[in-house]
Amino acid sequence: MNVKDDGGRTHELVRELGTGGQGSVYATQDERYVVKVLRLPDEAAREHWLRRLSAVRTLPLEDLRIARPIRLLQRPHVGYVMERVPGAQPLASLCQVPHVEAAPGEWYVRTGGLRRRLAVLARTARLLGHLHSRGLVYGDPSPANVLFSGDDTVSLIDADNLRYASRPLSERVLTPWFAAPEVYAGRSGVSSLTDAFAFAAMAFQTLTLVHPLLGDQVSQDDAEAEEAALRGEWPWIDHPHDDRNRSSAGLPRALVLTPALMALAEQTFGEGLRDPLARPGLSAWEEALWAAADRLLACPSCGAEADHALPECPWCGAGRGPYVLAEVQVTDQEVSDLAAVQGVPAPTMALAVVVVGSDGARHIQPRHFTGEAQGASHVELTFTGGRLSVRSLDEATYTLRREQRDKDDVPVEQQGKPKRFPLAPGRSAWQLHLGALAGQHRLVTFDLVGEAAP
Repeated sequence: MNVKDDGGRTHELVRELGTGGQGSVYATQDERYVVKVLRLPDEAAREHWLRRLSAVRTLPLEDLRIARPIRLLQRPHVGYVMERVPGAQPLASLCQVPHVEAAPGEWYVRTGGLRRRLAVLARTARLLGHLHSRGLVYGDPSPANVLFSGDDTVSLIDADNLRYASRPLSERVLTPWFAAPEVYAGRSGVSSLTDAFAFAAMAFQTLTLVHPLLGDQVSQDDAEAEEAALRGEWPWIDHPHDDRNRSSAGLPRALVLTPALMALAEQTFGEGLRDPLARPGLSAWEEALWAAADRLLACPSCGAEADHALPECPWCGAGRGPYVLAEVQVTDQEVSDLAAVQGVPAPTMALAVVVVGSDGARHIQPRHFTGEAQGASHVELTFTGGRLSVRSLDEATYTLRREQRDKDDVPVEQQGKPKRFPLAPGRSAWQLHLGALAGQHRLVTFDLVGEAAP
């Protein structure tokens, strides 16, 4: 089939990429573009969608990774042309186990494991948060509308869903499993709070491989029971005091959710199921997802990653190898000197902990300082052979100092060789200062857990 856009260009539709309630998306002969063709019941609906698509093209999205309409289709078709995201996969490919897979755990690890899922979700939360900061809502977040590339960069498609907050039932466009209960039931239009619910449902299913509202009983009953659950009339599957909707499916929560992520899920699907104002925002999800990624440690036997606090690898049962806890703190030298004179511990404020195993380098990033995810990394940390290597990645020069021995100060420069020092179990005497030593600045301490091979 051929369609023509409002610039006079003809597009040959060569393959259907996906279809939904609104229409279908097609690959075109020109690999730079894809075309969405809408299915609409009548002329009134056509005029409505044309007005909406025209409005979406004027929204302030220039610096966001959103495939928005760049051309509208000419009659008799309604739809638009958008740029293709080369090599990207939908988030659905990480949260829906294919029927042919007999071992979901193995599939989970093979498709990127926990680190990839955490990174993709954190970037999705950030992208949706940027939209909200501009007064916009996405309207229909779902695993089919989130694309990720090989480097886990995230893009959103189906931009015709974008809008300002809508009135109840004015336009009921939704993906049932990821619509907020009040939207699914027709009690509300979309808002940043309904986007937050949809994101939480996507995050929970992507990490645990089970939907938060569809437990065993609901899944065994008829479609009416599922609809009732999606309207929020059943407890969520991990409700702490109500067992009616328990699920035997999915991965053990302690394996893939940190306590912070579990608390956000409880807040969203517990009190937040009926009260949108009780739901945590996207920034809270983003922060908790990145913090969970920082806690991961690769198994020296099977290579799969899991939280470092687990006593053994949950994927293969092997023992955990040694690792380093790099803790970013705020320190003040004057306060520390005063504490030393008085013989009391210097007060510190911990900002973040990054686990450094022997599986590869870890970076100290701006988000570890300020929570801001954007920006280049500051420092690279590598742990091999019982030694920790420190390298500056930006133009700053940092200082390695041995506690109470300032004459050993070692500069860590961008162009210089990585600085290495040995570690023994427990807190290292070496500390990395990321700022002027005399004033308040960031400090990184290092604790080796386990015996390192020489």
